[in-house]
Amino acid sequence: MANGSLTAAAIISFCKELEDKSSTFYGELAERWPEGKEMFQVFSKAGEKHKTWVVRTYQETISDALEASYAFEGMNLADYVVETALAEGSGYTDALKVALALEEKACDFYLEVAQRSESLLATIPMAFKRVAKKRNKRKARLQSLLDVRL
Repeated sequence: MANGSLTAAAIISFCKELEDKSSTFYGELAERWPEGKEMFQVFSKAGEKHKTWVVRTYQETISDALEASYAFEGMNLADYVVETALAEGSGYTDALKVALALEEKACDFYLEVAQRSESLLATIPMAFKRVAKKRNKRKARLQSLLDVRL
């Protein structure tokens, strides 16, 4: 995950991991906190949609030639990793803070990839922007819940 040249395949793999990790995290929150169950279940299910949008766009538009010649120079995937394991005894407010950090990093990741892929076919950055927009809405919702609790 160090700086350097990242292929489109590496970016897509990270997207899949990010969405899988997010879905699992929100599924666990839904089971643990009834007050946020419905919202967390929606967030958990949305991860599959996000992953599908990005992977489908990649499969439909990236050719072997493009894969071999295009790289996301200087991008460090480690910058977008968030530890989602909650400490023993964590409360709902702690969970909201971790969720907010996850959404902030995810938004930053998708927006950077969108910006770096602007020179490619329009559908590529559009897919990443679409996911960033959805995750930004989550971020706002989580922030408002956190503001009420603080």
